[in-house]
Amino acid sequence: MYRLLIVCSGNTCRSPMMEAFIKAKVKSLNKAIEVKSVGLAVRENDKVNIKARKALKKYGIVIRHKPKNITSKDLERADSVIAITDDHKYYLKNDKCYYKVFSLREAVGFNLKDPYGGTDEEYQKCAEAIDYATDVIVKNLLEAGKI
Repeated sequence: MYRLLIVCSGNTCRSPMMEAFIKAKVKSLNKAIEVKSVGLAVRENDKVNIKARKALKKYGIVIRHKPKNITSKDLERADSVIAITDDHKYYLKNDKCYYKVFSLREAVGFNLKDPYGGTDEEYQKCAEAIDYATDVIVKNLLEAGKI
């Protein structure tokens, strides 16, 4: 099974939203993929942001996720890694698995602004951007025969 890792800062907004979208879309196609999201700076006892959960409810998606820090094992295990921004990708530049890290901008044409601390509307706009991005990602994975 193909393993996709998604990386952002705190693993409370963007990456768990993207993980949930991809899982839902792949499931609707009766396909399988292992998707995991992690953060570069997760704070102990953090939870997925309530506004992120609320934004995805409009799509009928429920996030079941506990924020986790990235480990070298996560990078080794993944077939490919999507970093939500170019800065996240740059942070991973010294890892031996860097060859399989792509920024979201490289994958779909744009970085994803962090909605953390923003309004419900900012989280909804983030969810809309993730919805579009995950359409492209899932389509590309299907065309490449990965799922």
